[in-house]
Amino acid sequence: MRSNVLWLIGSLILVLAPGCGGDGIRHANVSPETMPSGQSFTGVYHSPQYGEMQLVQTGTQIVGEYTQDERHGRIQGTAQGNLMRFEWTEERELVHGRPTTTRGHGYFRYVADGNGVDWALLGEWGHDQNETGGGPWNASRDRRRQPHLTSGTSGGSSASSSSSSTSSGSSGDGLEDLGPSGGGSSSTSSGSSGSSSGSGITGLDDL
Repeated sequence: MRSNVLWLIGSLILVLAPGCGGDGIRHANVSPETMPSGQSFTGVYHSPQYGEMQLVQTGTQIVGEYTQDERHGRIQGTAQGNLMRFEWTEERELVHGRPTTTRGHGYFRYVADGNGVDWALLGEWGHDQNETGGGPWNASRDRRRQPHLTSGTSGGSSASSSSSSTSSGSSGDGLEDLGPSGGGSSSTSSGSSGSSSGSGITGLDDL
């Protein structure tokens, strides 16, 4: 009887703590692969969870932003092959003059979108230091447009750096309502201590 109880407890631990390391942070269990020739993360993407997203890659560094309705978020990350690990910060103003800010981490994998002609991002996001736990964050690349970041996005101001980043992207072998704009993790209200406002990156699912 006792052995059965111990086995059950061990099974529950494995189920309830996927991707958690010894530090208690949810790390994505993903590995980089070679970026397809001539490709990079630079581009304009459309996400069913978080609206329009624009990314610019320079070397291994990537900056970007995404918008949907009252949500506006920024992304800063590093690429290794076709894998991008990033930190997101999102501002959302549900009450005029009282914006809230949420933060978290996540990852994207750059993959062919079925027909081998179009490209997509497949990933997840989490709150605070977690890369997962918030929900999926997927997006399809728009072949007709080039990104243009606002001057407020650190690391780049326009898509002019996209051409130089294409070759660098191939190097290396390797939220729901909360979340990026969702509601779940702790948030910081400009001026006062935050309360839980949503998931992380505006929560891809919610967008």
